[in-house]
Amino acid sequence: MKIIHEDRDLIVLAKPAGILVHETLAREKETIVKNLIKTDKINPRLSWPNPSRPGIVHRLDKDTSGLIVVAKTPKVLQELQQQFKNRQVKKEYIALVAGEVAPAEGKIEAAITRDKAGPQKVQVFNYSFSKKLSRSAVTFYETIGKYKFRNNILTLLKASPQTGRMHQIRLHLKYIGNPILGDPLYNTKLSRKISDKLNINRQFLHASKIEFWHPVNQKKMVFESSLPKELEDILVKLTSL
Repeated sequence: MKIIHEDRDLIVLAKPAGILVHETLAREKETIVKNLIKTDKINPRLSWPNPSRPGIVHRLDKDTSGLIVVAKTPKVLQELQQQFKNRQVKKEYIALVAGEVAPAEGKIEAAITRDKAGPQKVQVFNYSFSKKLSRSAVTFYETIGKYKFRNNILTLLKASPQTGRMHQIRLHLKYIGNPILGDPLYNTKLSRKISDKLNINRQFLHASKIEFWHPVNQKKMVFESSLPKELEDILVKLTSL
């Protein structure tokens, strides 16, 4: 991981793909939390609301790279999480998806609920479905590039989730028929085929920008992260349209 910003109250870091933010029941040897504790960036002995996740304001999936914010004290953690709850935090992700996205920009509004088939999967339903079984979820997207790979059109998107549901962007893009390349859970036969041909071994999803208010000095904080090399290398293989 790479620390982008650090002060006495918080840390902003760039998480690489392939590492979990915090430990699960599998007891992983390496996580972002363990690294922060080992390097004395986080004090695990403070009164954290969840001792297994000291300082963790929000999370990224294991194979999603990009920016996350970590609090150094329980008070700062609480205030940052309140900003997320109040939707004061703005986040942007970059995703490469199968197919041409139409319209080129828009809003995806589809509720999310747990999949009965297993704890790692969730399902999307229209709002006309039972609201009692689901949680509202909204994602805005914008096309920032179109590519051709053999006979397939691929679209590079900027996605901005307005809510923070589990796997939200991955689910929503699959829901509109444009699954993220390399996604092992939310895919189609076509997206799996293209991913295999391009040798993509992780979902092409990167948390590229985050904006929030510093909980102590009240200054607006804006951070950006460019695509990691393994994702840039994928784009080099494509023909830009």
